[in-house]
Amino acid sequence: MGQYTSQVVSEIGANEALRIRSMELLIDLILKDFPKLNFKEFTEYFEEKKAQADKVKNTLKASLIKSLNRRKLREFVENFPSYDGIDVPKIIAWLGRNKIKQFVLQFSRDVDAKDFKKDEDGNWRIINPRPGSRLTKSDIIVDFIHKGIDYSVNGTSAEEFTKLLKLRKPFPWVRIYRKTNSKIEMYGALRMPPPSIKVTLWDMDLCLLKIHTGGHTRQKIQTLSKQVTEAYVYLMDLMIHRGYPVGVVTFSDAMVAQAAQNPFGGEKLVRPLVFHALRRHWMLMDRTMKLEDAIKKAKEFVHEKLFVKAAFPDYRNRFDPEFKKNPMPNSKEWHISQIAVEYKKASGKSLGNDEVILFDDGRTNIEEALKADVVAVQVDDETGFTVKDWEEAMDLAWEKYLGIEEEEE
Repeated sequence: MGQYTSQVVSEIGANEALRIRSMELLIDLILKDFPKLNFKEFTEYFEEKKAQADKVKNTLKASLIKSLNRRKLREFVENFPSYDGIDVPKIIAWLGRNKIKQFVLQFSRDVDAKDFKKDEDGNWRIINPRPGSRLTKSDIIVDFIHKGIDYSVNGTSAEEFTKLLKLRKPFPWVRIYRKTNSKIEMYGALRMPPPSIKVTLWDMDLCLLKIHTGGHTRQKIQTLSKQVTEAYVYLMDLMIHRGYPVGVVTFSDAMVAQAAQNPFGGEKLVRPLVFHALRRHWMLMDRTMKLEDAIKKAKEFVHEKLFVKAAFPDYRNRFDPEFKKNPMPNSKEWHISQIAVEYKKASGKSLGNDEVILFDDGRTNIEEALKADVVAVQVDDETGFTVKDWEEAMDLAWEKYLGIEEEEE
C-alpha cells in the first residue's frame, strides 16, 4: 500500500490553498470509511505547520514546510494501525489527480451525469464505467481543477456536474477516491487489456524482479522469488484467472549461465522464479490451500501456459552458430518473434506485434518495440514493475483499440 499512499500524497495540491484543502478532503473521506481512526496527532501537527506557512513569506521556506506536511501525512497514513483486524493502508486506494480525459472523456464523447449517481452524502459515484476507462463502480469523483480553480463536486446538481464533465481547453484534472476491501480487490479493479491484445510480456531483471541477477545465479530461487514485485504477482494471478496469455522475454541465457558455471539462467531461472512467486502468493491469498495443491497449480501454469524466451544477443551472436549468418538483434525483436511462433502452435492463431504488450526497463528494447508497433512501456529500474506501468500500458492499448487520437489542449 505504501506505493499507492506515496503517490496519493505526492500528488496532493497544485498550490498551497489546494494542497491544504486536499489534505482535509483526504482526511474527511478516510474518516467516513473508518470513523474510529484517530487523526488527532496528525491534525494537530497539520494545523501547526499550516499556521507557520501562513506567516512565512520566504517561498523556499514555505515550500519546505508544505513538503513536511505531505511527508508527515504519508508517514501517518502508511503507519495506520489495524482497524477491526484490517490493515487500513492496504485498503485505502487513492485520492490522486489525473487528466479527466484519461479517466472518462477520452473514452466517450457523450459521457454525462447519467453515467454517475449521487449518493446520500452528495457524492457522485460512477455507475456506468465505459470500456477502457480507469473509473470503476467503487470510485467517488471528488473535484475538478481547471485553470487553477478548484470545483468541488459534492452536492452539485446533475446539470452542474455535467458542465464540469464537459470542461475543455485545457482539460481539467479530476480527483478520484477509491476504497476497496482488500489488496486483491484493489488490483482487481484495474483494467485488463482490450480485445486487440493477445499476449502480455515482461522482462525479468529490474522489471518483474526488483533486482538484477546478471542473467544467471547460484542463489536459491525460492529466496530470489521474494524479490518479484507485488504488482507482477497480483496481476499475474488475475490474468491467469481471467485467461489472458502472458510470458517473459529476457536476456538471461542458459548458455551464458553454463559458461559461468552457474546452475540457473535462461528458462531454468525464469520458470522456477515465477513458480515460487505464484505458489507463495496463492498460499498467502488462500490460507486453506494445501502446499501440494499450490505446487500443482503453479507447476501447471509455469510449464504449460507461460511463454518464455531467454537469450542474450551479444553472447549468441558470438558463440551460437545459429546466429552467425543472421545475428540476433540487440533488442527483444527476436524474443517476441519466437513467442509468436509458440503462440501459433498453442492457439492456431497468428500473433502480430500490435497485439503484444511489453514491459521492460531497457530503453533500447522499448524504443525498438515501439518502432515495431508493440504497445511498450519502460519500467523504472529503481522500482521494478508497478501499477503505474500497468495503467500506462492500459491507456496506450485502449487508446489504440478505440481509435482515440490525442486532442489539442
